[in-house]
Amino acid sequence: MRLHSLRLQAFGPFARRHTVDFDALSADGLFLLHGDTGAGKSTLFAAICFALYGLPPHERNMRLRSDHAPANLLTEVTLEVTLAGKRLQIRRIPAQKRPHLRNSAELVDQKAETYLHQWVLDEHGHGQWEGIIKSHKEAGEEIKSLLRLTRQQFCQVVLLPQNEFTKFLRADASKRRILLGTLFGTRRFGLIEEFLATRKTLTAKTRDEARADVLRLAERIQQAAGDDLEPAQDAPPGPTTPPPSPHPPAPGPAPCTARPSPSKTPQPPPPRPPSSSWRKPASQNRPSATSTVSSRPTAPPHTTSACSTSRPPATTASPTAASAP
Repeated sequence: MRLHSLRLQAFGPFARRHTVDFDALSADGLFLLHGDTGAGKSTLFAAICFALYGLPPHERNMRLRSDHAPANLLTEVTLEVTLAGKRLQIRRIPAQKRPHLRNSAELVDQKAETYLHQWVLDEHGHGQWEGIIKSHKEAGEEIKSLLRLTRQQFCQVVLLPQNEFTKFLRADASKRRILLGTLFGTRRFGLIEEFLATRKTLTAKTRDEARADVLRLAERIQQAAGDDLEPAQDAPPGPTTPPPSPHPPAPGPAPCTARPSPSKTPQPPPPRPPSSSWRKPASQNRPSATSTVSSRPTAPPHTTSACSTSRPPATTASPTAASAP
């Protein structure tokens, strides 16, 4: 909320028209209202409250109309203020007595009136005041929705005349919680808290119902099966399976199994041709220096492991005979 100007007319101790320019006062930041007792300092706060809510601050039984004002000058308050980004002009005329239009000596009742205007810009960028609400009740609801404070809360927090802020400090926890929640807009957090509490209750109820259904179903199965579900008295206990080890075994070599290796049978030498048709060359009469005579016995079959990657080669007897012609 930002105050721009306040115009008083025959209001309280102000018998004539008076204007307070808050824009000029707040140009340097803070400003101070001071004066002698009865000069009208609290009346300015009362006029602001009356312009916003249509009533003076609570617990103040003050007369709005000035006793020194001329009879033909109506009591009214006009406040220019920005609320929630909207610049508004609020004009309020309280209920009072005024002279009759035809007979000035006769007084008639003047009803309370409220005029609410909003500053708007046209397509060319020129601003002007446009009337939006004329109803006294609708204007009050619109202003209250923009301020989000009741008159009592506004007087306790925003207006601080006569040390009334101490009432807020001395209020109990519940009242301060409601007021601070309204000021800082914490209702959304309260809604989230209520939603979670309701969800918790419904979830617990659903869980209990599901558990009860399972128990009823188990009882029906037991009743239908009878003794078939009961284990026999002479039945041996079933094999117990050891619990699995929390640590898996370390990898190691695969188990080996012994198996006999197939032995190779020595092959006989190729048959020699008949002596009549075959004569050994002279160069072959003498044994070669590199030729040897080997006669090894056949190795017995040995046993190898299934996981071995190589096996010893099988030996065969290869007799070679060298004879002189």
